[in-house]
Amino acid sequence: MLGLANSLHAQLYGLPEERPALPGALDELLQATGYDDDHSLVLEQVAAQLEAAVVLIRRARHRGRYLPEAVTSRLGSSEDLAQQVVAELRELAPSLKNVGRSVPVQAVRLPPRPAAPSGLTRH
Repeated sequence: MLGLANSLHAQLYGLPEERPALPGALDELLQATGYDDDHSLVLEQVAAQLEAAVVLIRRARHRGRYLPEAVTSRLGSSEDLAQQVVAELRELAPSLKNVGRSVPVQAVRLPPRPAAPSGLTRH
């Protein structure tokens, strides 16, 4: 509906069409996007969210000193898998860029990732 309202408003007043930035939360992103959206930006947004998830997994793994070795190992595997998915999404996103889009969309940028704690090794 928002896209239709923006388009109608722009046409009535001779303004350029604009769309709001993509939401950061994945459930909101799912509700805000459709089949006609620029999915390269959507995948970039998902990749950014997964990068944040990698940091959270890393924190849990490093702060959980008293976790069983099997849990620490699985967290490490989950971190590696999430990083692979991020890389794949970023590689594939440009191939989904819509060529005929008339309405610009901007992805929401997340703050930079914190540096990995020094001196800690992966189990």
